[in-house]
Amino acid sequence: MDRVKSQAAVVSQLLFSPKTADAYKNVLVLTGQIIKEVALLLWLAICSIFVFGAWFGDFSLNTGQKARTWWETQQSVADDGNEAAAATGKALLDVSQNGANFLLDKAREQLGLEKKERPAPAAAPKPAAAPKPAAANPEKAKAVAKTPQPAAEKTTAEPKDAADSASEKV
Repeated sequence: MDRVKSQAAVVSQLLFSPKTADAYKNVLVLTGQIIKEVALLLWLAICSIFVFGAWFGDFSLNTGQKARTWWETQQSVADDGNEAAAATGKALLDVSQNGANFLLDKAREQLGLEKKERPAPAAAPKPAAAPKPAAANPEKAKAVAKTPQPAAEKTTAEPKDAADSASEKV
């Protein structure tokens, strides 16, 4: 039994020694710092991914809009009248862009980047303006020159002589 008591005394001296307390304190402080710094690194990586995604989205939208503008200048198809669907899509796009812009601003703030200024959203789409004469807009003139023109409609009015001869026969 003496051997157990002596071993317990040695263990208690080691456990309750000021050196042991300092060692454990240093380990816990260092472990806490490591966890904090790793968490901050992960957070900044997530913010960087979000900012890159926003940049890629803006780039894609701009490219798509330019392609659409180019395609519309190549086509001369009339509007199909789906204004309600277009307005709904525009409203959904505005709402999602506002949320994404808020998150993007917060991520930029976390990364220490400057806040990106965005243009104010358009209030409502304006009705299409009357097209400019071909001479005033050289791009339209090229597009008009490339598109085939429909043949002029023929009138079905009878010549004056044929109408007179038809009334005489009756």
